[in-house]
Amino acid sequence: GNSTAAPSLTESIFGSSPSNTDNPPSNNDLFSKSIPQQQPPSESRKRPRTGKRNTEKPSVEKATSETPRQTLQRRHTQSRHSILDQFTISAQDYQHSGCDDELYADVRSLMRHHGLVILRNALSEQDVTTITTIADDTQRHICDALDAKKIPYNSSVANEETETFVYKELAVRCKGRMDVRYDYDDNVTTTTTKQQQQLPSSLIELVDNLAASILHGAEPPSLVYSGWIFSHPGSANQPWHTDGSPLFGNGINESLPSYAINIFVGLHNADELLVLGPTEFVVGSHQMDPEVVMDTMIDTAVPAVIGKGDVLLYDYRVCHRGTANLSSTLSVAPSSASLSASGVVDKEDDHDETSGGGVVRKVLYQMYSRPWFKEHLNFGEKSLFEE
Repeated sequence: GNSTAAPSLTESIFGSSPSNTDNPPSNNDLFSKSIPQQQPPSESRKRPRTGKRNTEKPSVEKATSETPRQTLQRRHTQSRHSILDQFTISAQDYQHSGCDDELYADVRSLMRHHGLVILRNALSEQDVTTITTIADDTQRHICDALDAKKIPYNSSVANEETETFVYKELAVRCKGRMDVRYDYDDNVTTTTTKQQQQLPSSLIELVDNLAASILHGAEPPSLVYSGWIFSHPGSANQPWHTDGSPLFGNGINESLPSYAINIFVGLHNADELLVLGPTEFVVGSHQMDPEVVMDTMIDTAVPAVIGKGDVLLYDYRVCHRGTANLSSTLSVAPSSASLSASGVVDKEDDHDETSGGGVVRKVLYQMYSRPWFKEHLNFGEKSLFEE
């Protein structure tokens, strides 16, 4: 009799062929959660193109021996590259419709093609203030505990080896860059009340819905992790990396739909972020072999410069890195200031790196995944607050 081909490994796990992910899934596969059907973007407003990924290389100089001012110049030039417009949208463009379905559909399409989405003006000023207050309190409490134990985390004399450590509550894997769990200590008493420590409900609703629109399935996605990144003045560039190892080899992983994403919440003005160190991404690298990307495509990377209240989403497989915080040697532009034509902050009072000045970059981030995906977080077992 006629034989039926056995389903492939990816079809068994994801429920359908990755090449058909643009089509509505059936009610029987893993992607069967009901989500709005994607409609073509309205002609009444200009939108980024989502049908084809832009592979044009930005004109970028190698950053191996740059001065801080040259680095800032390069960031400024890269941040103006046209490729960024292709995956940047504004929440305000969707407010007139009174329905968020179109927003979520566009975010899903952009993520599929570029592996990266910037959503401008996603949060109110009040929400940003609330989140920033929690961030400041968390950073102060953690740094006070490290100082009390005389543990260097961003001193000018410490090196990569002495500044790499992990605790139950945090990890420092790169000079001056701290990864702190959001709920690092439920019993801690800080200067803010427990009620003030809660994230705005509008943020939680937004990121939950964004994650569900990208990681749609028979079950809602899981919030794997919520935390803070604190990049201190003088912090080093991270090594280029993806956020995890591939699920499969032989090119299969690059053809899969998204199975995990990270969401960043912007807490600084865009001009400030150019000095504080934006995260750089190789756009579209979620569909490429990560080793090939890191060997041959790093010079195509662009900085994702997000402002206060902006939300950045990226696929877990996208190659990226956090960049150095230059505010120990360059002044940070105030909100009313802008970069000069040369890309350098127009300040005369730049201070020396040994002065101890500068601004800490703060990022709230949340990781979502499909329910079956397991992330192995690299944190320690010992608490920072143990005697």
